Amino acid sequence: MMKAKIEIECKEPQKVINSIEPDMDQNEKFEAKLETDDNKIKLTVKSDEISGLLAGINSYLRLIKTTNDLEEIKND
Repeated sequence: MMKAKIEIECKEPQKVINSIEPDMDQNEKFEAKLETDDNKIKLTVKSDEISGLLAGINSYLRLIKTTNDLEEIKND
């Protein structure tokens, strides 16, 4: 089993996670978990294969970035 842990600084991490959660269905290739810690989002992705690990990382980083950008625009 391979695991990647990524921390992303964010002004409102819980809002971002709440926006992403409805799209967080478990995939056959990977398992993903999102948590908050102060002003950070902690992403953990696990997979048995490197392709699954990379797919999970790319998918969630894209979702987090897009959601975070929308929250920042909304707050401006």
